[in-house]
Amino acid sequence: MADALLVPTVEVLVQTAINLASEQIGPFPGFMNDFARLWRALRLIGAVLRDAEERQVTNEAVKFWLEELERVTFIAGNLLDDFNFEMNRRRIEIQNQTKRKVCFFFFSRFNSIAFRRKMAKQIREINMELQRINEDAPHLGLVSRVHIERALSPQNRETYSDTIDRSFVGRDDDVSAIVTQLTATDNNETISVLPIVGMGGIGKTALVQKVFNDRKIMQHFDERMWVCVSEDFNADRLFLLMLESLKEPMPEAESREVRVKHLKKLLDGRKYLLVLDDVWNEDSALWHDFLVCLKGIISQAMGSWILVTTRSLKVAHIMRISFGLRYLEELSDDQCWLILKENAFGTGEVPNGLQHVGFKIAQRCQGLPLAASILGGTLRYKGADEWRILESELQSLGGGEYIEVFEILKLSFARLPHPSLKKCLAYCSIFAGGFQMERNQLIQLWMAEGFLHSNPRKNMCMEEVGNEYFTILLDSNLFQDGEKDDYGNVLNCRMNGLVYDMVQSISEHKTLRLKESTEADFHDKTFRYLAMERSDGEEILPFPQEESFRYITTLFLLENKSINIDGWISSLTSLRVLNLASSDVEEFPESINKLSHLRYLDSSDTPIKTLPESLCQLNNLQTLRVRDCKSLTNFPNNFKNLVSLRHFDFFSRDKSSDMMPLAIGQLYALQTLPFFNIGEEAGRQIGQLESLDNLSESLEIRNLELVRRKKEAESANLIEKSNINELKLLWNELDSSRENDIEYNQVLEGLQPHQNLKGLIIERFFGDQLSTWIGKLEKLVKFELRNCRNCKELPTLGHMPFLKYLHLEGLDNMTTIGPSFYSESTVHGGGSSQLFPALEHLILENMLNLRDWVEALDHDGAVVVFPVLNTMRIKKCPQIATFPSHFPCLKNLHIEHINNGSSATH
Repeated sequence: MADALLVPTVEVLVQTAINLASEQIGPFPGFMNDFARLWRALRLIGAVLRDAEERQVTNEAVKFWLEELERVTFIAGNLLDDFNFEMNRRRIEIQNQTKRKVCFFFFSRFNSIAFRRKMAKQIREINMELQRINEDAPHLGLVSRVHIERALSPQNRETYSDTIDRSFVGRDDDVSAIVTQLTATDNNETISVLPIVGMGGIGKTALVQKVFNDRKIMQHFDERMWVCVSEDFNADRLFLLMLESLKEPMPEAESREVRVKHLKKLLDGRKYLLVLDDVWNEDSALWHDFLVCLKGIISQAMGSWILVTTRSLKVAHIMRISFGLRYLEELSDDQCWLILKENAFGTGEVPNGLQHVGFKIAQRCQGLPLAASILGGTLRYKGADEWRILESELQSLGGGEYIEVFEILKLSFARLPHPSLKKCLAYCSIFAGGFQMERNQLIQLWMAEGFLHSNPRKNMCMEEVGNEYFTILLDSNLFQDGEKDDYGNVLNCRMNGLVYDMVQSISEHKTLRLKESTEADFHDKTFRYLAMERSDGEEILPFPQEESFRYITTLFLLENKSINIDGWISSLTSLRVLNLASSDVEEFPESINKLSHLRYLDSSDTPIKTLPESLCQLNNLQTLRVRDCKSLTNFPNNFKNLVSLRHFDFFSRDKSSDMMPLAIGQLYALQTLPFFNIGEEAGRQIGQLESLDNLSESLEIRNLELVRRKKEAESANLIEKSNINELKLLWNELDSSRENDIEYNQVLEGLQPHQNLKGLIIERFFGDQLSTWIGKLEKLVKFELRNCRNCKELPTLGHMPFLKYLHLEGLDNMTTIGPSFYSESTVHGGGSSQLFPALEHLILENMLNLRDWVEALDHDGAVVVFPVLNTMRIKKCPQIATFPSHFPCLKNLHIEHINNGSSATH
């Protein structure tokens, strides 16, 4: 059987090697002819890959040819990467020795002559192997073909960018019946269980999501929890996930007793709904253990429910209590066509000639909404010819219902428009089933593995290509359940269980997930990605002895205890990704510098205390994640040598911490920097931000009280940083030696951001006047002003077309919210006008001296104020006497501790 990933893997390796070879021709002139020869050989091979992909299905010799090509191009890519590593090392060495006129070759980690001889020998050996592979191609009947990738229009894709969840069709009666059953007032059971059963892709999760978010359900239950279970039905894990769902995360190290006590504190006497999604385990003892603990949590309330989704009737019969189960039937062909049409065209019309073809495709969906939504996503942006080709391919599929649906998913995989995109999807097999994949992390992993190449023709960097790929997979419904932030950006997603099974199937020769020690035979397998799940001290790492693990490029050691990475790190020199998150690793060995190909390193949520100086020799490192490392005390002195670093994800909830690497402004490629702590010493001042023009998404600047002048603030050059979505400006306690508000006002004026800014949060600003540039941020979606105690007047915000969230808190000196809050002038021109046209959420809190919130100036009803405001909270405003009377769409109003001391919620 053909390996679905073999050709995409080779294509990505060939393209990576071609790019690296072309980059090295100039910097290493002594190897110019060798690099040029390698470049030409790879180009010739790339031309026949499309023919090889088709022929490997029936020709075993072609498959062997591809496997040999994969091996050689992998070695070639690593060798070329060694040249890149050496070039970066020399550049850093020159940069660090500017005060001494000494030839950098004498300081090389490699002897110059030895390095040249070694590399020359290896590159010539690779050229000989590639020549042999090229010579074999005609004997196998392989011919050159021009491959035209299916291009996607960015404009069209944006049209559907907010279509995250597939259409919901044909289950309204099921939703209504389940909601009625769960909210019945005559339920005297402490906990009731309702299993939802159906084959994979039938829509169980989508149905339960509708129930979970139903208004009656939200009003009826005090708490709601959603837990994705998959195969690991472990009570301790489930209790931890329940706490996370309640926004009460706990450390992994806490015992079951601690978790249960915490849940009891949160749930005792409260009626709750718990969803256990995608349950597989058929061990009744595990369910009984979990249920006994759960019943012990609640001592008073009646009427709590557990909704279970499962493919297994046996699971359903084990888990149900007193009530029956609900089995989901397949949808009709008409309903599948509605789903397919919605995913292919959105609200647009179906072009002439596609109605008939589309319905025939819908008939092949076997009544499964997942198949209909994925096929619809596959056909998005496609012309009539593509529809007819797909319909023909579907007709050729055979087998039983489950096999056919599985083949439909594999067909959707095969029709993805880029080989590298196929690799990106297949790579997701490294995660556990049901895992919530973080968008940024996923793109950084793809980038580290070399799946993303910058596109100069489209002026796209690697991250932009990754975002494009992520959107394609989301639009195609191969990713789903996308969660957005306040600015409409997708934060994370999951894969449907059946899609996950498909991804596991096509990746079985590349990805290995180990849960415990195994004596499995790995002979003749060359794994690239290895995930080691929980272990409690048992050494289960097989790769020092196994040839199959020699070329591992990704290693996940998640939540592993008592592991010693020093013993094997030197045997995994091809590593590009090392993920140790939530393990108990306390330090990296000095030998970490041997991982010269490493692009991604994650030690988040570990007890790690320091990062070794040798880490700074990893000049290929693109992503360093050290989130929630509470024991981390310092960064290496030579952190600035990480010249390829693009994403430094170091988030500390302790805003008083001053820990920050020195001279971070020399990392010109940096895009992710969640916060910057200003310090007084050289290398930590706000001017370090000046050269970091690629910063994107969110930036938090702390310790702004250390900035004394407008010019100093302007040195951050925030006005040129067009990719920052959200900016947080934080001052600490008021410096008693600075009594002049003008100084603070000027500093804020110098912090003017780019006009693209969508979110602005200002905390503890001690000036008395906010800058006028705030009112000119026309793309602002969220504005928060907290504990700015000297501010007397708000900026003009009423004209902002996209402002949805406004939070005003702790403005002690503010007595009036006046007309200037709405507009700089009265109504413009004739006809009607709107003020705050997009505002949906408004909070006024802890404004102790606020007395009057006046109406907007209105000429004969020509202005509409707050036309879409639906949620407002006014809390701890004890002196407020007047506020506007007209909020046309207000649905949720919470008033607490105002002038009469009353509280109310409507």
